[in-house]
Amino acid sequence: MSEEAPPTRSDAGYVLPSGDLGVAARTLIEERLRGVRRSVDRDLAPVDVVLRPTRSESRTHLFEEACELYWTELGWEEETGEEAVGSGGAELTEMVFPGLLAFMDALLPRNTNGEPDRDREHRDVAHDFLLWLAGRLVELRSARPEALEERARMRRQEATTDELIDLVAYRLYGLTSEEVERIQER
Repeated sequence: MSEEAPPTRSDAGYVLPSGDLGVAARTLIEERLRGVRRSVDRDLAPVDVVLRPTRSESRTHLFEEACELYWTELGWEEETGEEAVGSGGAELTEMVFPGLLAFMDALLPRNTNGEPDRDREHRDVAHDFLLWLAGRLVELRSARPEALEERARMRRQEATTDELIDLVAYRLYGLTSEEVERIQER
């Protein structure tokens, strides 16, 4: 993760996981990345250096925006069920979160040669959001609602959030479309 301390609490109430939840979220990300490294057969670390940390107030604002997009687009999907076709794959998740994924792309711009644009990127914000998503997934996996409808809703959120973590990680670590295909085939 990045050198500068990430936002711990925002005005909107979004908090990065800490304590046991933070450990579980970091472990989830590390395990996921270990599997990605095996699948693409390359190290992911060189692309992942934060050269210019985002100013604290901007970092908090951008982190909050990412969280808001998550909740807005997830809520819209739950309200409309527009993308509820099939059993849910990466394509479905991409359709559920178009604004959020476009926002991630904006946080991680690339030069025309495909290399990260280090002068304009906000890689630390993308890391913060990935950690927050992982914490959200851990919470969803450990939730045990009694009502059948609530359980089904949370399982849908769990599956979608799980797939969203992959999509954000692919962007964050600069995977090519060929590498993503290779991972999804496994």
